[in-house]
Amino acid sequence: MVGRFGSFGPVVRIGPNELSFASEDALKTIHNPGPNGGHFTKQGTIESLLAKLIWAAPNLLTTTDKTAHKRLRTALQPAFTAKALMEQEDIVQHHVGRAVDNLGKALNEEKVINISDHFARMIWSIVGDLSFGEPLLHDQMSAYEKLKFTYGKGAPLLELFQFLTEIPIFGGLAKLPVMIVPHIFRVPKNFLLMNQLRDCIDRQGGRKDFLTAILAAKESAGLTQAEILSNSALFAMVGYDTSATTLSAMFYHVLREPDHYHKIQHEVRAAYTSLAEISAQSVLRLPYLNACVQETLRLLPPINGRGSHRISPGATIDGLYVPKGVNVSADIWTIQRRALADKFRPDRWIDNGPGTAFEHDVRTSYRPFLVGPRVCIGREMALQSIRLTVAKVAFAFDMEMANRDSFVWERDAGNDYVWHDYNIMVRKAL
Repeated sequence: MVGRFGSFGPVVRIGPNELSFASEDALKTIHNPGPNGGHFTKQGTIESLLAKLIWAAPNLLTTTDKTAHKRLRTALQPAFTAKALMEQEDIVQHHVGRAVDNLGKALNEEKVINISDHFARMIWSIVGDLSFGEPLLHDQMSAYEKLKFTYGKGAPLLELFQFLTEIPIFGGLAKLPVMIVPHIFRVPKNFLLMNQLRDCIDRQGGRKDFLTAILAAKESAGLTQAEILSNSALFAMVGYDTSATTLSAMFYHVLREPDHYHKIQHEVRAAYTSLAEISAQSVLRLPYLNACVQETLRLLPPINGRGSHRISPGATIDGLYVPKGVNVSADIWTIQRRALADKFRPDRWIDNGPGTAFEHDVRTSYRPFLVGPRVCIGREMALQSIRLTVAKVAFAFDMEMANRDSFVWERDAGNDYVWHDYNIMVRKAL
C-alpha cells in the first residue's frame, strides 16, 4: 500500500466500494470521531461476519454497538489499570524468568536456535495464566497456530469475498463460502469448555490476574459466563500474537544492526547487577530500550491487516466526503512510515528537539494500538511483558542473528490479518 499512496496520494480506492486513507486526520475521523462525528461501525465488514463465526459470545473485538462496547470495556478496564498491572507482575516475572533459563540452556546446547519460538511459548504461558488463572496447554497454542495458518493461506480468498460483497449482485452469495465452513473458525470456542472456566474461577483464591479483576466487576456490569469466556479467550489470543510478534520484530531489528543491541546491553548492565533486580517499574527508566520498543511498533505494527476496517456513516474524511455504506480504513503502516521514516532509528524518540534530524517528526501519527474508544485495552500489559523480556535477555546473553543475511522481515514474513512465517535465528556471539 505504501507504493500506491506514493503514486496516487493520501486516499486510494482499493475496491468497488472501498477506500484506504494514509493520514493522521483520517485515522482520527474513522476511529475517534468525537461526540459530534458519525459512528463508523464494523457491522457489514467481512471481519464482522467472521467474528460471528469465531466467537461464542460478544467481546471487545467483535461488538459493533457503541453502548454494548462501552459496557464491556467498562467492565473489563479494572483488569488493565496501573494497580492491576503491579499486582499481576509476579505472574509475568515467573514466566519471563523461566523463558530466560530455557533460552540460556538452548544457547549452550545448540549452535543456532529459533528465538521466535521461545518468545511465543513464553507469551502463550503469560497470557493464558493471566486470562484463565492457569497457563494454557501447548496443544492449544498449536491449535491457534493452525488457525493463523488457515487465515494466512486463506487471506487471498477472503480478500476476494470482501471484493465480491461490495458488488450488489454477488454480495449475499459471496458470504456463503465463509458461512458454510464455520468449523474452520471455531478454535477460540474450544480454548476452554465452560465447566473448565468455572474450575478456574473456583481456584482463584488470592490470585491477582485478568480473571479476578473481571469477576470483581461481573455483577455491576451484568457480564454473563459466556462473555467472560469470550473475552478471556480474546485476551489470550490477541495478547499472544501481538506481544510475541513484537518481541521477534524487535530482536530482528536490534540484532540485524548489532549496535542497537549493544547499546541496550550497556544500558541494562549499567542499571542492574542481577536479573532479580529488573522490575516492570525500573525498566521504564531505560530510555534506549524503551525507544527501541517504540521504534519497533512504529515500523512493524503487530496488526495492520483488514481488522481495522469500518463502514462510513456518510462523513467527511480528510477533506473528502465519503457516502454512507462505503468501506473505509486508515493504513497504519503507511501513516507511521511517512517520508524519511523507513529506517530503524530509536534516537527519534530520545533526541528530537529543535535542530535535530527528527524535529519535524509528527509523533502524534504514532498509533500502533489504534486510537479512540477501541484503542487496545491491553497495551500496557503487552508493553510490560516486552520490556521485561528485552531487559532480561539483553542482560543475560551476548548473541547475534544467525539468519541476518537471508531473512528480511518486510520481504519474507507474511502479513494478512496478522504477521506469520517469521523466524529469528540466533546463536552465541562469536
